[in-house]
Amino acid sequence: MIQQIDPSTLHWLRQPSMYMFDHGKLVLETEPYTSFHSLSFDSTNAFGMLLDPMTSFCFTVRMDYLFRGSEDECGLLLKRNNTTWAKSGVECRADALDLACTVYSDGYGDRSCREIGSGIRWMYLRVLYWSGNARFQYSFSGTKYSDMRWLRFAPGEEPVIAGIYACSGGDSYFDCTFSELQLREL
Repeated sequence: MIQQIDPSTLHWLRQPSMYMFDHGKLVLETEPYTSFHSLSFDSTNAFGMLLDPMTSFCFTVRMDYLFRGSEDECGLLLKRNNTTWAKSGVECRADALDLACTVYSDGYGDRSCREIGSGIRWMYLRVLYWSGNARFQYSFSGTKYSDMRWLRFAPGEEPVIAGIYACSGGDSYFDCTFSELQLREL
């Protein structure tokens, strides 16, 4: 059964100065020099919200964004603990957008990405998690999803935390709207 999630019921990863909840949507404004690139999850200064820990789920969100700077980004995150986490989202470069997935585990990280052009202003993302496995997917329509990445994320039935984030790594800021948040047990 699919459950619609009101973002105002989530827990802050880090609360921005400018945000509002409006009819099942979270609209936030990032701030300059905020990022989600550090190897220690606790030292990130990206803005975002988190669900409670779960062991088997599918979490979906629509993101609308209008990037201003070449290091703006927004997306989904998955946290196992303070040294093992992953993020999947849209990242702005000087001339195009990348659909990217980054995984960090115990001090090591890797990133996979593909260019998606420069005119895309919204994206649907979802993460499926079951039996320690994670599967990140994307969609331009919200109906047909394509795989970005599969990975072994945790041993067995260990609970993890999913959430949403947005940040501006350079001297920039942008508005990001998270809507159509859905949660389904697998």
